[in-house]
Amino acid sequence: MRHLWTVAAVAMVLAGCDQKTSAPAQMVTPGPASIAPVAPPPAAPSAPLTGFTHVKGEDLFGYYIPNTEVKIGDLKLDHVHIGSEAEFAQWEGGDRTTTYAPIMLEFSDLASAKSENELGQTVYAHTIRVLPTAYKLGAGDLRFTGTDPTLGAVQLDGMIDMAALTRARAAGPGAQETILRTALLIGATPFKTLSFNWFGGD
Repeated sequence: MRHLWTVAAVAMVLAGCDQKTSAPAQMVTPGPASIAPVAPPPAAPSAPLTGFTHVKGEDLFGYYIPNTEVKIGDLKLDHVHIGSEAEFAQWEGGDRTTTYAPIMLEFSDLASAKSENELGQTVYAHTIRVLPTAYKLGAGDLRFTGTDPTLGAVQLDGMIDMAALTRARAAGPGAQETILRTALLIGATPFKTLSFNWFGGD
């Protein structure tokens, strides 16, 4: 009897082994990732321009004339003016006026009366000067912010080609070489790729 129980137990074990080996292998197909991809952190906004700084001793004086028309309504950009070292020192020392700054943008009102100056250029009776609320200037870098009741906020970001400025000064009046390249935002209107020649004044 004991022999029969032993034979039966062995038979059951063998049957169990046959079921395990005869079951087909199951392939596990990976499903979609259950964890959402992590978005990169947002880029930090560039800090707003504040203060008035320039590299002392750089002579950038002159009038930077746009090569293409920059116009908002009847207001047309005539030039970007950069003053002398003494004017920078005066402004940055706190001695300021409401009509002039060592960096400013001047616009002509094309709706105002026009005439001709001694150089044969058309000039307008009404002009607007946008003075800075902040600027940074030096080693070719030019950044400017200002505001005007009509134009709104004005932001300029550009580079002065120092070697080209030296060549233009040596060539004298009439030099037609790009000295300044900028992006400009006037109110909500962008001007992305502006270039300027240089004029040393009368």
